[in-house]
Amino acid sequence: VLATACDQLLGGKDFDGVLVNYFCEEFGKKYKLDVKSKPRALVRLYQECEKLKKLMSANSSDLPLNIECFMNDIDVSAHLNR
Repeated sequence: VLATACDQLLGGKDFDGVLVNYFCEEFGKKYKLDVKSKPRALVRLYQECEKLKKLMSANSSDLPLNIECFMNDIDVSAHLNR
């Protein structure tokens, strides 16, 4: 290795935040939900994204994200891969 560049302050929570923003946009388009308006839904999405991140580190296939009764009794689902 001749050289490396890294950000020492970049960590797992930052990656979770990127995943949450992605799914907020996707659920907004797909289900017409404003996830960021409900704190409880946002916390549940953060928890599920953290689980998904851990699964993605071990698997390279499509991984599902399913949350039952997410907001307004709507079940949401999506897929993501590395």
